[in-house]
Amino acid sequence: MNKASILYRTLARALSMKRPHDSEGTRRLTDWLQLHAPANARIHRDEAGNLHIDTRVSPLNTTLFTAHVDTVHRVEGPNKIAKDATHWRASGAPLGADDGAGCAMLMHLMTAGIPAYYLFTQGEECGGIGAKFVGKDVELLKQFDRAIAFDRRGIDSVITHQGFSRTASDAFAEALADQLNAAHPDMMYLPDDTGVYTDTAEFTDVIPECTNISVGYDHEHSANESLNIHHFVALSKAVLRVQWDSLPTDRDPTKIEHKDWKTDYAYGGYGAWGAWGATSVGTTSVHASLAYQTIDDEEFLRTDLLYALEDAAFGQPRFLIEMMCESVYPEEPELAEHFIDRKKLTERVIKQARHDAKVYDPNTVLCGLFDTAYKE
Repeated sequence: MNKASILYRTLARALSMKRPHDSEGTRRLTDWLQLHAPANARIHRDEAGNLHIDTRVSPLNTTLFTAHVDTVHRVEGPNKIAKDATHWRASGAPLGADDGAGCAMLMHLMTAGIPAYYLFTQGEECGGIGAKFVGKDVELLKQFDRAIAFDRRGIDSVITHQGFSRTASDAFAEALADQLNAAHPDMMYLPDDTGVYTDTAEFTDVIPECTNISVGYDHEHSANESLNIHHFVALSKAVLRVQWDSLPTDRDPTKIEHKDWKTDYAYGGYGAWGAWGATSVGTTSVHASLAYQTIDDEEFLRTDLLYALEDAAFGQPRFLIEMMCESVYPEEPELAEHFIDRKKLTERVIKQARHDAKVYDPNTVLCGLFDTAYKE
C-alpha cells in the first residue's frame, strides 16, 4: 500500500464512524490499524487496549509518536462526511478529526518507513486513560527523547506547555517548527505555550521533549468541527522530511517548570498578560502538579481556575473537569470523572462560577461545580 493510499484510507475509515471510548467503533478502528501495520513491525496491545507498533531499527531511534482512537461522540454509529476543496465536515456531529487525523498521520509515517515507536491510545477524551496506563511503564518511556502527538487544533502550533506546565523546550520546538516550515512552503509553525492536554502530558516525568503538533482540525468537540484538508496533506509531506531523531533534547524531565505571569484576570478582568517566565517546582508530573489540594499559593490556584473556566466558556471544559476531580477526590480523580455530566456545565453555571471564583476560595468553587454537574 503506498503512502498516499494509507493516509487517505485511514482518515476516511476513522472519520466515517463515531468512536466513543470503549465502543465498537474504537475496537474496529484499533483492529484496522493493527491489520495495516508493516509486516515487520513488533506489535502488541496492553491491558488498557492501547496499540503499540514498534518499527525502530536502531537504539538511535528515540521518537515516540502518539494519537488516540476515541472521539467525544456520545453514541456510536456512522458519521456522514461532507467534503469540499478545502475542508471536510460532518453532518450534525463532531467530525472526529480529533484525533482521526492524528491516527492517519501516524499510519502515514509508519508506512513511509520512518523508524519510531507508534502508540495508538484509548480513552484520551475520558481523561487520558490509555496514556496514564503507559505512563506507568518507566522502562519503556526511558527509551525515548521525544514524544510527538498530532492532536492539536489549527495549522501552526508546536506545543511547549500543556496546562501551565512546560512539556517541551523552546530549543526543541523551534528546531521542529523550522524543519516543518523548511519542508513545505505552506507551513507556518511556531512554538506555542497555550496547549491544554493530550496524551504526551502523561510522559513528561521521563521523556524530555513532549509536544503536540497542529494537524489542521478546528472547532473540535462540536458539530462545527472541520479539517483543513489542504493543510493536512501539506503536513503529511512535511513530516517525511523532518529529521526526528536529530532534534535537540534540552528539557530536564526531573524539573517541572510552570508559567510565571502577572495578570489582572484573577481580580476581575481577562487578557492583560504580563511577562512569561519559568519556575522549577520539583519532580512531580504535569498532572501531579495539578493536585490542587497540595498547592499552597491560593492565588496561583485561583488563576488556574479562572483560566479553566475561560476555556470551558469556549467549549473546552477538560481542564476544568480535571480540576474539579482533583479537588473532590484527589486519590482517584479518574473515578470521580465518571460521575460528572458535562451537559450540566452550562453557560449560566460557568458564568456564575467565574463570579464566585473572585469571591470564594477555589476549592469551594470546584466542589460546588462538582455537585452541580453530578450525575443523578
